[in-house]
Amino acid sequence: MKKILPLFVFLASLAFVQCSDSSPVIETLDNHKITVKDFEAAYDTALDSISRLQNIEKKTLLEFIEKDINEVPPNFQDLNYQLQKKNFYQTYRQMIMTRLVAEKNGYISRPDVAEVIKQVEMQTIAQMYVSEQVEKKIQITDEQALAECERMRKIDRNLNLTIDKCKMFAKANLKQMQTREYLPLVVERIKEEVSIKRNEKFDLDAYLAPKKKTEEQIPAPAPNN
Repeated sequence: MKKILPLFVFLASLAFVQCSDSSPVIETLDNHKITVKDFEAAYDTALDSISRLQNIEKKTLLEFIEKDINEVPPNFQDLNYQLQKKNFYQTYRQMIMTRLVAEKNGYISRPDVAEVIKQVEMQTIAQMYVSEQVEKKIQITDEQALAECERMRKIDRNLNLTIDKCKMFAKANLKQMQTREYLPLVVERIKEEVSIKRNEKFDLDAYLAPKKKTEEQIPAPAPNN
């Protein structure tokens, strides 16, 4: 399962784009006010983004969060923990505090940091777009979900769920399996939609090839005592 920490970093940057609102202030960090409206918007954005990145329906994701962590299949327990509202809030405020200190120390204005932020933004857009295209191809019938539910129950005898809940978790598992199947096809389709013109005068293979060490670069063997 993908780690969602990079998404929290992305959300922390969004938190600084504050619009005027009259919702209650939760707390103030330096001059930055965390309001109920700001936090709820960040939390909803996290749910929406993670549901896309993980290829899980948002309502299913909410079901995972509402359950006790022991009632959730192991591969979804990390999401369950990190998206508990109290846990998300602590991560959210820590990211804001870290950014405030980073800004004070001139860290964010550094060119190398700006390049990393640009890279993370590009990566996030790419992941979300690909996930959305994969989502359009996924189809799961009730029969498939029921069969997967029975398979899950055989593996984990302690999985004490109603048939509806079991099918919901089964669909999430099937969705991840179908994602692995469709992902290469979607990536290939994206390549087909882009016009590529190579510079024939540039030797890309030579440029990307590992650099071989010259004799001068190879360290001399240690002398024998």
